[in-house]
Amino acid sequence: MKLALVTGASGFIGAHVVRALLARGVAVRALILPGDPAPALAGLDATRITGDVTDRAGLLRAMSGVDTVFHLAAVYALWLRDPDLLDRVNVGGTRAVLDAAREAGVGRVVHTSSIARFGGQGPGRRATEQSEFRLGPTGDRYSRSKADGHAVAEAAARAGQDVVIVAPTGPIGPGDLAPTPTGRLLVQCTRMPVVAVPRSACNFADVRTMAEGHVLAALHGKSGESYLLGDRDLRFAELAELALAATGRAAPVVEVPTSIVRGVARTLLAISNHITHRAPPITPATIAIAELGLSADCSKAERELGLRPRPLDVAVADALADFAARGWLPRRAA
Repeated sequence: MKLALVTGASGFIGAHVVRALLARGVAVRALILPGDPAPALAGLDATRITGDVTDRAGLLRAMSGVDTVFHLAAVYALWLRDPDLLDRVNVGGTRAVLDAAREAGVGRVVHTSSIARFGGQGPGRRATEQSEFRLGPTGDRYSRSKADGHAVAEAAARAGQDVVIVAPTGPIGPGDLAPTPTGRLLVQCTRMPVVAVPRSACNFADVRTMAEGHVLAALHGKSGESYLLGDRDLRFAELAELALAATGRAAPVVEVPTSIVRGVARTLLAISNHITHRAPPITPATIAIAELGLSADCSKAERELGLRPRPLDVAVADALADFAARGWLPRRAA
């Protein structure tokens, strides 16, 4: 690789992919939305290009001379006033990126899918790259859009385009500026007298492990293949305990059965739909996903790409240290 384009470059994983590429001496063009100040890219020697993955003409200009495209741009949301935006970006944007890459003569595209495509196999069951899509019955539009975008990438590979697919699980680490739902949980562990978490499990990994996985997929991945990028399955209670240990704080951790909050989720969704028009903290779909779990076996990336996950307790500590530096934690925890 000499010159790479990264879509979604200002996102949590995307910014770390930019860093991983720069560390290897790869020149990077970072595609960001108009008006995005992209604080995650501050100080990085990457060329910023303003654009939108639904704009094929703009993509062609951005890809001129590029040998590898990392397509991470996506809309992630539990609720939107315009839910069709998920399909326009996560599915239509994927198709536009692949079409533009083919027309521009790009050698390889690394498409970022999601654990949502493979997870949800049921309590105690771990997803693999061979798992079928199971989250459709939850009604979660994001999961469906990522599965459909994944199918677009697979179809392009079958048609002869060089496309490798990676599917991150739950990222943890510094630079979580949104923050993600996992990041919010880590912050809550430093604030709440009692830490309440869903009775569910998910696979997690250091976000820097996931970024390295993207680069390794570009270098060693097989076209048409998918690689889950993750590390360890943890109950959310175990993740909370890691956060408490990192701050030296003692607090009880309570696992809340999903059955208790299902009715609350329905009420919050109704309020969002008809009154506030803002995203609720939980939805019936997220409760249904929690009941199925997002556990995964991510050993394929270790075997075939040579990925070596960083310790997860370090990822949690580094995430909390970054939150502290941003003034997001109570003084005692910081």
